[in-house]
Amino acid sequence: LCFRSVNNFLMTGPKAYLTYSSSVAAGAHSGMEECKFQFGWERWNCPESALQLSTHNRLRSATRETSFVHAISSAGVMYTLTRNCSMGDFESCGCDDSRNGRVGGRGWVWGGCSDNVEFGERISKLFVDALETGHDTRALINLHNNEVGRLAVKATMKRTCKCHGVSGSCSIQTCWLQLAEFREIGNYLKLKYDQAHKLEMDKRRMRAGNSADSRGATAETFHHVHATELVFLEDSPDYCTRNASLGHHGTEGRECLQTGKNLSQWEKRSCRRLCTECGLRVEERRTEVVASCNCKFHWCCTVRCEQ
Repeated sequence: LCFRSVNNFLMTGPKAYLTYSSSVAAGAHSGMEECKFQFGWERWNCPESALQLSTHNRLRSATRETSFVHAISSAGVMYTLTRNCSMGDFESCGCDDSRNGRVGGRGWVWGGCSDNVEFGERISKLFVDALETGHDTRALINLHNNEVGRLAVKATMKRTCKCHGVSGSCSIQTCWLQLAEFREIGNYLKLKYDQAHKLEMDKRRMRAGNSADSRGATAETFHHVHATELVFLEDSPDYCTRNASLGHHGTEGRECLQTGKNLSQWEKRSCRRLCTECGLRVEERRTEVVASCNCKFHWCCTVRCEQ
């Protein structure tokens, strides 16, 4: 299972963490489901093995795709912890009222129940970053991309306001911060994926054998990387052909879109991207589906439907 590494940590971590374990697992799962949505019509479609392959020491890669996996799964964990905190699921956490009463801007003040992203960020960092046990460049890249995911949750938050005043005049507003829909975070990180930055490491210094020199080369490289920018180390394969050892399933047998309402240009090109550019031909299949409709309840006690 792709969440084996998460579950292993949950089973062996401090007992206090068990309070949050179901939220962490659910958050990681929602992150990977969003990953599948975002890459649904691409050659690499976020397979089940994606999270395991990006964290397993012997199989780790640092491609543009694994950078997205780290970011979206980290964001999913933080998002779920934050939301569950605001819903009152944890005794140790509640709304963020630290700014309540302060003037936020012209005609409005902070108030209400802001989502406690500071709590979500702190706890998710304990869980997600602890999975990264390496000390090499790949480990630093993974930790950086984890942080990009957490920053995405903050960057997409929305200010929600309620009017106050005589006869609904809205002379003053009380405002608080709420999480955006998770799809918006997925869209935000997909743009970051498209703009991801490849790190060019000084390989001579990295191979020199001097660990201090190697760390210096890595630190210099990261010095120029923005905190919200996804980074990767290795070019991606074309993902056309199957490679079981690396968890690449290839595109043979995948579905693509040729016609339909309201398709984006990206979706319209899916058959070319998945099939013809991979040396495959498109095979059209027509399927007849029989479904029940106009179902009615008859006293007593049957339901009859048309087909």
